[in-house]
Amino acid sequence: MIMRVLVTGAAGSVGQCVIKGLRANHCVRAHDRFPTPNVQDYLVSDLNDFTAVERAVEGMDAIIHLGGLPGGDDWDDLLQSNFIGTYHVFEAARKQGVKRIAYASRAGVLGAYPKHLTRTAEMVPRPVGHYTVSKVFGESLAHSYVHRHDMEIVCVRIGNFKLERALPEHPHHLSHGDCVRIFECAITHPNVRYEVVFGVSASNWPLYDMEHGKRAIGYEPQDVAIVPEEEWER
Repeated sequence: MIMRVLVTGAAGSVGQCVIKGLRANHCVRAHDRFPTPNVQDYLVSDLNDFTAVERAVEGMDAIIHLGGLPGGDDWDDLLQSNFIGTYHVFEAARKQGVKRIAYASRAGVLGAYPKHLTRTAEMVPRPVGHYTVSKVFGESLAHSYVHRHDMEIVCVRIGNFKLERALPEHPHHLSHGDCVRIFECAITHPNVRYEVVFGVSASNWPLYDMEHGKRAIGYEPQDVAIVPEEEWER
């Protein structure tokens, strides 16, 4: 089914990759503080401008929320972009009747756990730094909107993604192809309420539980990082 999909943070690296992959099968609208390359339907505004965000959301079937600062530790900047901005996206979706959102969290919310432990969706987040705290806030806000407003939100905990690296070399990496796959699964898979999945590719080093993503949203990564066992951190 062809969907009308809003991608926030569209000019960023993940946004460019997702839009390139999705527009073959879906109608994509881009939103960012900057014009998005090679996209005709785009809006330019800050996420802290609620009226502009609601205008971007209007008429969409789903939202892939990648917007916000991609790092850093400045509280005031993160407050506007990552905390208030995420609230604006969720609230605009609620007001406009858009039920399905894929929210870009980060795998680093579990970064404080020892490397020998396989990360699972059931682990309690241990954020370090204001940026990671903002991602845990987004996951909690998503949970609230699902249960208070009957929405459907998938939190995708993205690992390490780079436009200049198409294929994974480490279990924390997300390939270009798998990036498109996981976000398409997140907005199209049926019978979803609130889910947390890991946005990484496959690996012989079992750093992440990938079976949950398969069960929850049908995500099966196609690219594999092979790491010699002697290099695994124990």
